[in-house]
Amino acid sequence: MSLTVDAVIVAAGASTRFGLDKLAAELAGRPVLAWTLAAYEAAASIDRVIVVSAPERRGWVTELALRWAPTKCLAVVEGGARRRESVEAGLRASRCRYVAIADGARPLTSPEQIDACVAAAEGEPGAVLAIPVTDSIKEVADGRIAGHPDRSRLWAAQTPQVVLRQAWLDAAARGDGDETDDAAMLARLGLECVVVEGSPENLKVTRPADLEIAALILRRRFVPGSLSRVGTAPVA
Repeated sequence: MSLTVDAVIVAAGASTRFGLDKLAAELAGRPVLAWTLAAYEAAASIDRVIVVSAPERRGWVTELALRWAPTKCLAVVEGGARRRESVEAGLRASRCRYVAIADGARPLTSPEQIDACVAAAEGEPGAVLAIPVTDSIKEVADGRIAGHPDRSRLWAAQTPQVVLRQAWLDAAARGDGDETDDAAMLARLGLECVVVEGSPENLKVTRPADLEIAALILRRRFVPGSLSRVGTAPVA
């Protein structure tokens, strides 16, 4: 039997770089978060969906989750000031051995990508969607280049990141510091995740210009006026 997991969708950030609540921003006729929820609703490998919300928008997030993940929404829980606190709140609402942790602001993740990442995690500490870096990356300190990493070994991490739930909690208990992603949290225990190649289209909405790019991708992905693969509303 294929592995099935719970998904924790982190939607508790402050959107400081975006300038407003990016999860509520309109993208092709829906809020950004609606696209993310619909993808996890459609993924065969996802059993239940747990959404982590900022306290002040929990009511709105709950309404959205019940609309766009109607058969899988288990709970909407309140997150914390830091990412690790929000992820932990979501993990504690789950009892699955593995959990898929996702950014609420990745509206272009496909159900196929989710399923591939979950399948790759089975028997491993975890699995992470990522893409090879194409730019030359520089390490910078005090405004000067301090290192020239080998680009052939560099990948940009995306979500979902599927991890052993208890391993993440054990790793977090080792120290109060935050991590930028869940693979880094597991690395505290010496556990390294496998990599599943994602797509450059699986972008994280961080700045207003990202919405324009995402809208163009959606218009190319779906025929205008038709039903999308991940939901019931036509793409505008």
